[in-house]
Amino acid sequence: MEEKGELLYELKPKFDFIYEMFMPTGRKMKSALMSTILAIIIKIVLIMAGNYVESLNNEMFVMMYNICNIIIDIAIVFSIILFIVRVIFQVLEYKGISYKFYKDCIIFENTFLNQTRKTIEYSNIREVEIRRTIFDRILNYGVIIIYTNAEKGTGSATVIYAIKDTQLHYNNIESIIHNGNIVSSPIIEDTTRNQEIDLQNAMSKNETYNEINAESDIDPLDKN
Repeated sequence: MEEKGELLYELKPKFDFIYEMFMPTGRKMKSALMSTILAIIIKIVLIMAGNYVESLNNEMFVMMYNICNIIIDIAIVFSIILFIVRVIFQVLEYKGISYKFYKDCIIFENTFLNQTRKTIEYSNIREVEIRRTIFDRILNYGVIIIYTNAEKGTGSATVIYAIKDTQLHYNNIESIIHNGNIVSSPIIEDTTRNQEIDLQNAMSKNETYNEINAESDIDPLDKN
C-alpha cells in the first residue's frame, strides 16, 4: 500500500483487562462475564436446594432438578469458553490496530479479520480532544478524539481508545498536526525513560556523558 513519506509517530491501543471492563470496547467481554457469573449463582442456588428436593421423595422433582443441574453446568462451560474467546479476540484486534502520523495526514488501519484503512488529512482536522475520567487517571489511560470537517455524523470523529500515557500522546498529536513535529520523544520503556532523565540531570550539572557511557546503556530494541 502507498505510504505517505516519513513516519513521524505511531499509536497502538494497549489491552488492559480491568480498563476494558469499564469501556464500551469491552461490552462483549462484560456480557460474557455477566452470563458466567449469573450461571454460577444459579448453580450455587441449585446446590443449596439439593437436600430439600431429595427430602420431598418425589421422582418428578428429582428428575427436573437433575435436568436443571445438567443445563446450568453446560451454560457455565459455554459462557466461560465464550468469555475467553472474546478476550482473545479483543487482544488480537488491538494488535492489528494502528494510527500512523505522517507529515500531512493520519492513516488508521485495522488488519484484524476484515481490513479497514482510512486516511485523514490534517487540513480536514478541526479539533483534537482528550477525555480522561477519574478511573482513566488511576490506570493512566484515556481517550483521544480527532474531529474532522466531514458532514456525516459517524464520520466526523475518529475515537482512539485504550491509549496509555494519554496526555503525552495528546501533546505530540497536537504538535504534529499544527507544527509538523513532536514535543517529546516517543513512548519508550520505563528503564530507558529513567536513563534519559538521569542524562538530563547530569547535563544540568555540567557532568560529562561520553560515547562510551551512551553505548553501555540498554538498547530498547533488544528488550522483549
